[in-house]
Amino acid sequence: MTYQYRQRLPDTPLDIIGDVHGEADALFALLDHLGYRADGSHPEGRRLVFVGDLCDRGPDSPRVLAWFKQAHDAGFAYMVLGNHELNALVGDPKDGSGWYFDARREKDDVLYAPWRVLPEAEKPELAAWLAQQPLVLEREDLRIVHAAWLPESMERLEAAGGEDLRTQYRRYDTELNNILAQAPWYGDYLAEQQCYAEACENPEKLPPPMPATAAYELQRSRLHPIRALTSGVEEPAKAPFYASGRWRFTARCAWWQNYHEETPVVIGHYWRHWYPKAPDPHRENLMPSENNAWHGVRGNVYCIDYSVGARWRDRKNGTAAADSVFRLAALRWPEKTLVFDNGETAPTR
Repeated sequence: MTYQYRQRLPDTPLDIIGDVHGEADALFALLDHLGYRADGSHPEGRRLVFVGDLCDRGPDSPRVLAWFKQAHDAGFAYMVLGNHELNALVGDPKDGSGWYFDARREKDDVLYAPWRVLPEAEKPELAAWLAQQPLVLEREDLRIVHAAWLPESMERLEAAGGEDLRTQYRRYDTELNNILAQAPWYGDYLAEQQCYAEACENPEKLPPPMPATAAYELQRSRLHPIRALTSGVEEPAKAPFYASGRWRFTARCAWWQNYHEETPVVIGHYWRHWYPKAPDPHRENLMPSENNAWHGVRGNVYCIDYSVGARWRDRKNGTAAADSVFRLAALRWPEKTLVFDNGETAPTR
């Protein structure tokens, strides 16, 4: 089957849901507030769109994915792939993926357990189905991508001519690795990884300077077109910071400040906050200070990820979901209003 990385949204009103990260209870509460039936249908003919990262970290990624698959196959729901789905597809164990990768389970259980683990026998079917999901959804009035709208990356995907997604991903990886292996700092990168890879996962202690690792991460974010769309491009960080299970030396950058097209873009990935939060001197702080604001040079990009993927912290400290500062949200389109998993609503601005 020819892979279509770019697919069309239906011409109906939409509810665009942010990164779910395995938080099944929050998802089903939100769907109820939005008026959806148990099968994902809506009495007014609305359709669901997910911006990716349905899985990892939360208590029941298998349930979230299974529900989405049946709703999608019935024509009620759509998704773009996020970086977390891609990690599963290409066999890349990352923080919070112990529900899928045995190699991550012991380490991830410390933070994220209890959670449901996907049976080994179900993995091939899930991976084959995910591999058919697009990276981009669009129609005349709207564009959906997980992290970054990057025409230069899409040009390379167009040139692939429908090549299988996993084959494409690994081909770009091979091409990228060949380029990186020729860099003058590559030997230093290998040495840094051999010495400090484990230390980079310790949040309590800053690892020593790793300039070659920083150079490697920077090039890796920019030269792989699938990774660029789903993780965003990066720039050198002002200082190392700890995020998603390891110390980082490059930081996400605000591509939307260079997006000059008229069509609005809705994304996830960037972990904005509904409640006021002081800027973190070690993080990118890319989101506008107004918690319901569109952003970008034309004010037509919206991040709908309100950090529900951090609710594992609530479970560790005994905070009830009703009292959580981390939310799951939907952006209603064309209304441009927000609905949250606790039933609250708000306009965007």
